[in-house]
Amino acid sequence: VSSHLYSFIASCIRAAAMKDRLRPYRNIIAFWILGLLNNFLYVVMNAGAENINEAGIALVYLVNVLPTLLVKLTGPYWFHYVSYRCRINFNSALMALCLVIVAWGQSTGVKLLGVAICSLASGIGEASLLAMASFYEAKPCLAAWSSGTGFAGIAGYAWALAFGAADTCFQVQLMVALWIPIAWSLTFFYILGPPWIDKERGADKIVACDDGEISSSESVASDMGSDTTEHSASELVTAQLSSKERFCFILGLWPYMVPLFLVYTAEYTIQAGFWAAMGFPVTNRASRHAWYKWANFTYQIGVFISRTSFVLICKNRKLLWLGGVLQLLMVGFFAAAATKPFGSWWLLAPALFVGFLGGGVYVGAYSLIAQEQDPAYVELALSSASVADTFGIIVADILGLIVQGCVFGHMEVLDTSPDFKCGYDEIWSHLNRNLQRGRCRNR
Repeated sequence: VSSHLYSFIASCIRAAAMKDRLRPYRNIIAFWILGLLNNFLYVVMNAGAENINEAGIALVYLVNVLPTLLVKLTGPYWFHYVSYRCRINFNSALMALCLVIVAWGQSTGVKLLGVAICSLASGIGEASLLAMASFYEAKPCLAAWSSGTGFAGIAGYAWALAFGAADTCFQVQLMVALWIPIAWSLTFFYILGPPWIDKERGADKIVACDDGEISSSESVASDMGSDTTEHSASELVTAQLSSKERFCFILGLWPYMVPLFLVYTAEYTIQAGFWAAMGFPVTNRASRHAWYKWANFTYQIGVFISRTSFVLICKNRKLLWLGGVLQLLMVGFFAAAATKPFGSWWLLAPALFVGFLGGGVYVGAYSLIAQEQDPAYVELALSSASVADTFGIIVADILGLIVQGCVFGHMEVLDTSPDFKCGYDEIWSHLNRNLQRGRCRNR
């Protein structure tokens, strides 16, 4: 009997040791999947913008990012009152709700409300998971998260193209996607497990989303081992900060946030502005649509590659600033390509480079924050810095409308009247007058 008992205990010890060795890999896999799922619906909404509001695609883009900005601006002041497990559960409900509302909304306003809910879920998810990485193995988990979000661009466009090729209506595409909130919750609770900080903060009676004591999975606490005791955030230093102190701390993150802002402003201006006004020839609508689709798809490949690998290269802040400057130069390059056409489909190569720069600065900035900031403040720093890229996207969406109208006018693209005409109103007014005269003659 004693020999059987000894064998049983030994096997349990071996299983526990194996679990300890596999835990880091499970965390990395979980962060990759959560990154993919968090950004997937954001991409699907943008890819299906014509089905949501054909008369104003740029409005869909803006609605799909403004709630995210609101979350990232306010999150540092209330996130520490709400447990991670509660935020994950809330996010799962928001994902399901947005899919149903966008799919079955009868008016454009209702559909845009669904898009706004999608943006809210994306913002809470990104800010929370970036911060939560500080309670696991921060650098590899941030790299995995960034890689997953990068792949979401490829997967989201492929999803939309596949359903389009099957001639399936947009409602079916969205209803099939209801697996996403389910996978989101399963990945968090059964592969990753809530962070140990939820249990510690439970003593302060924060919003915990359960009736009893907040409890992280015991395996997570034990697997973290010494990290649980050594991680300075366990002292809840940031919970003692006033709003003014938090604001001052966030301002101090400018060496990471400015490159993020520059890169995102530049790359989304290229996407929404110059790429929307390019084609071979630009005066052919089908050519413009084909270029826009393939340029964006190529860009997403670049983002995925760099978000997966750039963490191995980015060793200091100089590379972040270099990435921001190079992306600004790419704006000038594509401005020339759009207004003084000199290229053709070989321009997909620099489009890939735009993706490299954007994805690289993203993962590099967050990795350096986790590496350089005081461990007691890494959680706050990671969630706060994410507001920079969202600001950049909003500025770029506005600039994109202006750029597209100016290029259309300069290149005399007459088959589409842009929302912003950049002083070229007479071109389309003259075209409309000619069309009216033609109709009168036909009568």
